[in-house]
Amino acid sequence: MQGVGTYKSKKRLSISALPNFIFTLLICVACWYLGYSYWVGFPVSKGSETSLLWNGVSSLLTDKDYTYFTGFILLFFAAGLLQRFNFRFVIVQVKTSLPFLFFFLLNSLNPDFYPIRPISIAIFLILFALFELFSSYQNPDALGRMFNMMFYLCAGSLFMANILWLIPVFWIGMYQLRIWNVRTFSATLLGLFTFFLFVTGWSIWKHDPAVFINMAHCLSDFRIVFIGESGLIDWLKPLCFFLFLIALLFFVSSQETEKSIRTRHFLSFLFVFGFVSFMLSLLYASTFVDFECVFYLSISLLASYSFSGKYGIVSFVLYYLLVILLIIFLLFRLWNIL
Repeated sequence: MQGVGTYKSKKRLSISALPNFIFTLLICVACWYLGYSYWVGFPVSKGSETSLLWNGVSSLLTDKDYTYFTGFILLFFAAGLLQRFNFRFVIVQVKTSLPFLFFFLLNSLNPDFYPIRPISIAIFLILFALFELFSSYQNPDALGRMFNMMFYLCAGSLFMANILWLIPVFWIGMYQLRIWNVRTFSATLLGLFTFFLFVTGWSIWKHDPAVFINMAHCLSDFRIVFIGESGLIDWLKPLCFFLFLIALLFFVSSQETEKSIRTRHFLSFLFVFGFVSFMLSLLYASTFVDFECVFYLSISLLASYSFSGKYGIVSFVLYYLLVILLIIFLLFRLWNIL
């Protein structure tokens, strides 16, 4: 296994400098307060297209202040965990808080995310699964980590059943990160089997197969975002960020000589992860916002890698153009909602 590497330390104009960090946080807080003032997303929706566990959780979220505060705190800690993820695996090879800023900004300026969604909880389990996958880099004997990775993903499906479609993406990741073999693949299947063994035991104890019925309904509820009630503004922003992902792909590919082999493998998986997340967001209108949040995991890390280069004022200009674009999308969306 190759060394983790070290951060480069160079003094230059930084987007993650304290003044810009505070300014971005203030923008995010202002957007949350705007959503709070207009009751955007409250009361929390539930129904047959959401998981039974989430329906149970959302039935407890009857107080507006508590619900908004909980959603805000969960997003804040999810962004912090993503930041920790970046520090642990040195994806962005300079000291920066950009992963935190991008993820917090992208979701805070998305009114459809307010105040709390199933992904607000499931995103932690996805990040735990990513931790296990990346920690196993070039270690085909990491059977325990592969078991844990699969179990975390399956546990996330209790809040958002469609997460199960990400399992093949993690198998692809195992191949890209040189982990794939018969034993590691068997460990993931054992994690999958163990999870559903627990769920089956619970269903038998309760004499109620509702969990499996609800899961099957959520997985088969294909409603393409472009069709039906969804308007242009609903999918235009994610489409713009998908094009942004493509631009990042070309940019990162042009920097091949500046990356270690380990970093290349991590970045290539993040591109696949982002692409599949975007496709799933279009296939499931009911969980469009949730998969959009998963998509932003990849965007946040890839954009952080690109914006942290030796570009000074150019990075600042692009960053604030991005902020302005997000604010415009936010205002248009609020205009449609209110």
